Amino acid sequence: MNARLQEAARPRAVDLVLDSEVAPVGTFTVRRALPARARHSVGPWVFLDHFGPLRVTPGKGGVSAHPHAGIETVTYLLSGRNEHRDSAGHVGIVSAGGAQWMTAGRGVVHAERPLAESEAEMTMHGIQLWTSLPRLEKLSEPRYQRIDAGAIPRVEREGATVRVIAGDFGSARGPAVTTSPTLLWHVTLEPNAVLRAAIAPQLEAGLYVVEGRARLDDGNVGAGQLAVWGAGGEIRFANPGGTRLEAMVLGGAGAEGPLVFHGPFVMNSVEQVRAAEIAYRTGRMGRLEED
Repeated sequence: MNARLQEAARPRAVDLVLDSEVAPVGTFTVRRALPARARHSVGPWVFLDHFGPLRVTPGKGGVSAHPHAGIETVTYLLSGRNEHRDSAGHVGIVSAGGAQWMTAGRGVVHAERPLAESEAEMTMHGIQLWTSLPRLEKLSEPRYQRIDAGAIPRVEREGATVRVIAGDFGSARGPAVTTSPTLLWHVTLEPNAVLRAAIAPQLEAGLYVVEGRARLDDGNVGAGQLAVWGAGGEIRFANPGGTRLEAMVLGGAGAEGPLVFHGPFVMNSVEQVRAAEIAYRTGRMGRLEED
């Protein structure tokens, strides 16, 4: 067996486990797992906020108009109903199981707010993530993908359900159109179930626990923690508890550095960040009127 095949067959060990921190966002607080001092990215993902569950008032709250550049923003809903609007003219509404996927590129202003239509949708719960765009995409035109829950493939294995939002899981391919190899799966494991999945050895991978506990290697990872696997091929984790495990698997090709974080902008240089700030202040990212 050559070295590349050996690497693909070797199970991945956990490199580190990150604890999320509480941070304010708009009218609520979140658990923020990325970026962290010990790790700035997992694959192209450079930001992970876990919000809710929280009770909302339809049409109120949420996150008001603000800019982004150099990244993609992804809001994946576990419950609730959410509206996206941006200064490029995109509007989209998704419910539980759906995702708002916006490519900010050279810069755009956007806002998101809850739009519940039923009692169940009054509870908002979800994950927001950012990718850092590849160098050649940093100044691309803004784009938007509304990903309805019904468009996301659902794979059933013994005691496990995997919803493939981006990337591949077995023969299932997620609907998200990505700018680099990207993985985003929502995994549900029943008690005592185990999930194994082959991931190309050149791709990075991590597991964020939304609810319950996951067993990786010889230790457990709990809600609000992000485990980052090292190099290898197959990932494996189990649900050792008496309740259901809900988790997100994220990863892909490593983010192209250097990464310069400045508020809502993630660029490859200080000069790019300054240019984005000027573009926002002078209205070149467009404007978004509040209702």
